[in-house]
Amino acid sequence: MSFLLFEKVSKVYRNGVRALHEVSFEIQEGEMVFLIGPTGAGKTSLLKLVTLEERPTSGEIWLDGCCLNHLGDHRIPILRRNLGIVFQDQVVVPYRSVYENLIVPLEVLRLPRKVVYLLAKDILSSLGLWHKRQHLVSELSGGERQKLCIGRALIHRPRIVLADEPTKNLDSETSRFVLRMLYEYSLEHRATVLVATHTHRLARLVPDSRCVFIKEGRIVGITRNHTSMESKFPS
Repeated sequence: MSFLLFEKVSKVYRNGVRALHEVSFEIQEGEMVFLIGPTGAGKTSLLKLVTLEERPTSGEIWLDGCCLNHLGDHRIPILRRNLGIVFQDQVVVPYRSVYENLIVPLEVLRLPRKVVYLLAKDILSSLGLWHKRQHLVSELSGGERQKLCIGRALIHRPRIVLADEPTKNLDSETSRFVLRMLYEYSLEHRATVLVATHTHRLARLVPDSRCVFIKEGRIVGITRNHTSMESKFPS
């Protein structure tokens, strides 16, 4: 069975807005998929159905053999421990340090302090931010803040990562860095990564990824990229 499956999923909000209409597609474990569409196409609504911030109006969503439609509210925190989420807007606490912002997911898991330190050092070193671990987040550039958000989404080793416009307002070099980090994380940990974006250009950078095109709440096409890592992500 697919790791993440949408079966004729529709979402209609209380104000009558239909965000999704009978959306059906599937994602395999360890796959990186881009959800591509313009603003208002339904991308963010779809991601919120996976995190259970919203519930579908009709249809079914399955994650690793579990039907999310029937998941009780008391089990939602358990589900989210296996999710890494990168929000469209950089959600950070500006008056806390880089290190403190990064380890929030690990504090929820109550891991030993030494383990937290080692995981944080590994992530921040790979991000090129270890030397800024004691800096306030307000002192970082926009690109550095987004790298921090990516690191925070990955530090607890989630099985699925949901990224909503993760390269928004970033320069091309930082965008490539962010995408490569998500791609390599997916490879190393066999994690499923779903990236919502408005442009096909980003998806072309990632080898063997799939593109799911969405318009006005409907899936209008699915394609696969056939590129090599060396050509798109040079060392």
